[in-house]
Amino acid sequence: MYKRKNIIELVNDTIMTFGQVKVECKLQEKIDEMDISLIELSHLTGIRYASLCDLKNNKKVTLNLQHLTAIMIALRIQSFDELFTLTFEDEEQSKMFSVESELYKKNGLPHDAIEQMKANKEILDKHYNKK
Repeated sequence: MYKRKNIIELVNDTIMTFGQVKVECKLQEKIDEMDISLIELSHLTGIRYASLCDLKNNKKVTLNLQHLTAIMIALRIQSFDELFTLTFEDEEQSKMFSVESELYKKNGLPHDAIEQMKANKEILDKHYNKK
């Protein structure tokens, strides 16, 4: 049986496909636009100030969908792209990602992505003891 660590490595492998990638949170921009403080957003949402601070400072590793929904409702944000941006350290990787993104939209998943999906499914099935 595969250990949880193997699944985390699988997720990290997916993320590292394009090298060093960073998700940047635009929470500070949004609260500035609304002319409120992080403490006031905490009061609006019921989310701990420390959690909001970690999110704002890009220190949050995992995100709670319930918290994100509360933030989006409180700030009247309808799309995650208003709150997050994916950035690449390598400009070439960024360009390649943009090109592939357009190709995916136009043509669907390419063969290599489908093969990766099949390989990942096998790992996940073994991890969760499915046949």
